[in-house]
Amino acid sequence: MSKKRKMVKDRTLTFRMPDDIYQKIDYLAERNWCSVSAVVRNALRKELEENKDLFTEEYYDYIKEKYGATD
Repeated sequence: MSKKRKMVKDRTLTFRMPDDIYQKIDYLAERNWCSVSAVVRNALRKELEENKDLFTEEYYDYIKEKYGATD
């Protein structure tokens, strides 16, 4: 899948967070030579992976019904 196609499927997420948490994320980003967004995305991926057992067939049926077929 091309990067452009991936970005079309991406969703923008805006949320507020305490300043002390942001400072820690910003520090991680600087240490890892990446953006704050990359740190947040990686944290979300890690959380989803650690809880993958929650995504049952019922979840996938719901997603198909709500959003249509997925790749």
